[in-house]
Amino acid sequence: MTKNILDELGSVIKGNDNFLLLTHEKPDGDAIGSLFGLFTVLRENGKKADAYLPEKPPMRYAPFVPEGIITDKAPDLGSYSCIVCLDTATSDRIGIEKSLKEKLLSCPLINIDHHPDNKLFGRQNFIIPDAAATAEIIFVTLQDSTGMRISQTAATFLMMGLLMDTGGFRFDNTGASTLKNASGLMAAGADYSRLINALFFSQPLNFVRMEAELVSRNLRTSFSGRYAWAYLSDEILAEFGVEKRDTESLIDILRQIQGVEIAVILYRKDDGFKISLRSKNKKYSVAKVARALNGGGHELAAGAFIKAGDVSEAEKILLDMIGELLG
Repeated sequence: MTKNILDELGSVIKGNDNFLLLTHEKPDGDAIGSLFGLFTVLRENGKKADAYLPEKPPMRYAPFVPEGIITDKAPDLGSYSCIVCLDTATSDRIGIEKSLKEKLLSCPLINIDHHPDNKLFGRQNFIIPDAAATAEIIFVTLQDSTGMRISQTAATFLMMGLLMDTGGFRFDNTGASTLKNASGLMAAGADYSRLINALFFSQPLNFVRMEAELVSRNLRTSFSGRYAWAYLSDEILAEFGVEKRDTESLIDILRQIQGVEIAVILYRKDDGFKISLRSKNKKYSVAKVARALNGGGHELAAGAFIKAGDVSEAEKILLDMIGELLG
């Protein structure tokens, strides 16, 4: 990671004493781990800090929520000297009420992220695409450029972000520096065993049954098995009592199928379909597909939205685009 960027970010953190922390809508593990981790470090080092989530976090993260996280109504933006937005590539995805976004963008907004297509919407932007996770940027900055104490609790939160964005250190964004920083977090007391069990080995029975039904009923493949996709319908979710926000890991079922290069999950949202895309091969950039649909993300993990009347129309659009990508 670029040291001068980290030092500049460290100076911003040291130079402010009244923070509001935000992240993206429908937060994932890196968003939540970064938010909780930085929130904890700031408070434990004597700074005033609030953190806001527009909705309660997914079920797997519920046991980790620290006291003081605001989840009902967004606080007064004018009450803070520094507002930090974490792990958010575009201002449209900031997890705050739409009525407040225009005011938010006129505030002293600090944008910290690792997405390569970040739109640089902050007053100051600290974007490091070669970081495995935003939580990794936070950890290295705090450790090397602020001198702040990182407690066991804070280290556990930051390890959460690193674990979830690397798939437990299985994904291609895992490098030597990733493992070195994970070691640093463990040295700071991160509860690795608790995280692994809670995040990867603790699915409720109704969720496991929903996964089985999704694969049995809705899994489709094409291009000689190189492309796999499934439609996560509202009916399946209702049948098994699963909430959409708890389906972050669902796409890994498709990604792990032998021979699959690209995996996609679709679900209904408003007047179209939200899609999550994953690639197992650097030759096939799903970010390219996502950007063509006005979405974005990483080369091997991206998301977008397709405006379509029914799922077959959305599936046909994806089939054509991915067929072109796979050649």
